[in-house]
Amino acid sequence: MTRILSRWWSGPSILLLTITCAAAVRAQCTGDCDGSGAVTVDELVVGVSIALGTVTVDHCPSFDSDHSNSVTVDELVVAVNAALNTCPSGTTPTPSPTVTPTPMGPRCGDHIVQFDRGETCDDGNTVDGDNCPATCVIHTCASAGTTLDLDVSFTPPVGVDIAGITVFLRYPDDLVRIPGMASDAAVQDRLSNLPDNTFATPNDLDYALRLVMLSPDTSPILPGLLFSVQFDACQSARVPTAADFRCVAEDAANTDLDAVAGVTCTVAVR
Repeated sequence: MTRILSRWWSGPSILLLTITCAAAVRAQCTGDCDGSGAVTVDELVVGVSIALGTVTVDHCPSFDSDHSNSVTVDELVVAVNAALNTCPSGTTPTPSPTVTPTPMGPRCGDHIVQFDRGETCDDGNTVDGDNCPATCVIHTCASAGTTLDLDVSFTPPVGVDIAGITVFLRYPDDLVRIPGMASDAAVQDRLSNLPDNTFATPNDLDYALRLVMLSPDTSPILPGLLFSVQFDACQSARVPTAADFRCVAEDAANTDLDAVAGVTCTVAVR
């Protein structure tokens, strides 16, 4: 199933890339230049550079999934989808012998949705970042008719110019919400103040927002305000503070297309 692109370039350069549910498993993850089983933002920058003709395909052949000696938009879409979600596995791993664990009773992370315990999902782990939060609960939020604006800023290491970044913003889904899901137009319309030299694509998980942002020509993304989000307030909920949000720079790339550690992000409620 494919969510159709509503527009390619919009407003302050939001790149609308389709969030795709793969109908068939790929043998190799498009855009996984180093074979790590994941697509990072520095690899996405390389892919965009190949598509623009500033870098040759041999810098990352895995982007050229159709062996056309070029990188097209659909190949970038697949790679961004992998960065926002996960790389599909091309093979079925051989099971390793395991010791049968002692039953621990119903709990979050046991692959069973315990509705009587308030769970709304359970994907077998207790970590944020995928389609089910660490708590196994995504709250229902009816709009109160008011909004809350949040600014997200980032700080790179001293002396480092950033050309790409992936931000994970955990928001209090019992207090606020973003209309729509994944990369729907409703989600995109809630983003603003993106740098003019970038394009970006969001993935709203209904409890967190992941945003991949790239500078197509690898010009620096200036430190400071990265983007703003407008949330709907939930009915009968208190007004959240910055402490209710958690922002993580999951990965970043510099203008030389190298991965960069030590990038941080912060939030401010307006």
